[in-house]
Amino acid sequence: MTAGPLLDRIGLPGDESAWTALGFDLAAGGFALGAVTCTVGAEPAWGFDVVHADPAVLGIPVPDRIPTASTPPGIDPPASHPNHSSYVDHLVYWVPDLDDAVTALNAVLGTEPRRRFHPRGPSSPEMAFYRVGKPFLEVVSSGRPPILAGIAFGTTDLDATVAAVRAAGGPIGDPKPAVQGGRIASVWHGHLEWGIAFLEPKPR
Repeated sequence: MTAGPLLDRIGLPGDESAWTALGFDLAAGGFALGAVTCTVGAEPAWGFDVVHADPAVLGIPVPDRIPTASTPPGIDPPASHPNHSSYVDHLVYWVPDLDDAVTALNAVLGTEPRRRFHPRGPSSPEMAFYRVGKPFLEVVSSGRPPILAGIAFGTTDLDATVAAVRAAGGPIGDPKPAVQGGRIASVWHGHLEWGIAFLEPKPR
């Protein structure tokens, strides 16, 4: 199969104040993280630079264009935000059946999952992981209709991130070990009724 496409835009629920409270710098209704543009106040959605089949089969909105935050000419976007996030680590995609989802994703993305296993033990949900640029898609067998259930932002200093989010007024838990290695801190679910976390990867 050919190389997979790049995740280049995401629609995020909630208003600008909710994301400012998580330590993000917003402009024109959104913010950039690496190659990914995030637009707030939208239905959870995604977009890729290239697809190999109709992405509608995945059950997630794919607008022709998500309105993007603009950067004034001659000014580079910040390498990171006040919360020290500089990239999207992964999106969580719940699917009713993992076999069907993998077949559909292979066709749409033009690539196969990097890994497929039960990360929390044989009685836990099975997951598949696709690389779409720097971010991963974390595909979870849930028995539920397909949805984007949440997002994890990458940081190199999780303690500083947690302190910055709390200083901005955002509710966030203490860092704890992440299933995929490294450490993770989750935003309280009631903040946006959506899964949001900050992840510090394990040292290489």
